[in-house]
Amino acid sequence: MPLDDAERSVLAETERSLAADDPSFARRWHRASGRGGRATRIRLVVVVVGLLLIVGLFWLGLPGQALLIVLLTVGVLLGVGWRPRLPQSLRDELTPPAPRAPDPGA
Repeated sequence: MPLDDAERSVLAETERSLAADDPSFARRWHRASGRGGRATRIRLVVVVVGLLLIVGLFWLGLPGQALLIVLLTVGVLLGVGWRPRLPQSLRDELTPPAPRAPDPGA
């Protein structure tokens, strides 16, 4: 049964407030609901085609061209929104410390 306009607007407002309150939950929900599936399929196709080309070029004895395909594949993945996930310890090292608040007693 389809939602009417009032129910759709209430649902949209609830989703917006949930995303504002807990962005990490909203991202997980977005992925689990299947809305992000198209981008995932595109990334998977890019990776599979890239790997096939790389293996084929190595088989033909063309490692230089295989390196170019690796770089091209990573560039395309970055272009479609892929971001590598770093381990938390490395993210902590790369994140600059937050500015300290001035000491009110000084």
